[in-house]
Amino acid sequence: MPITVEEYRIGQLYMIARHSFEQSSNGEGVEVVANEQVKDETNGVGQFTEKRIHLSSHLPYWIQSITPKIFYVTEKA
Repeated sequence: MPITVEEYRIGQLYMIARHSFEQSSNGEGVEVVANEQVKDETNGVGQFTEKRIHLSSHLPYWIQSITPKIFYVTEKA
């Protein structure tokens, strides 16, 4: 294998952060609310992430006219 699993994980996190930054402008894009490591007795160690994905300017105009100015979707994983 040309890279280790840890190197792959670091690269993946970097690319996700970079993509989020590139898609963000004027209050739009992805807002990370929580990003913390969790320990579960059944599943072991994991990562909890809560994100708000701001979508106002990415919606079609006719939907923008009926939704609030600040419109986002919350993702918890």
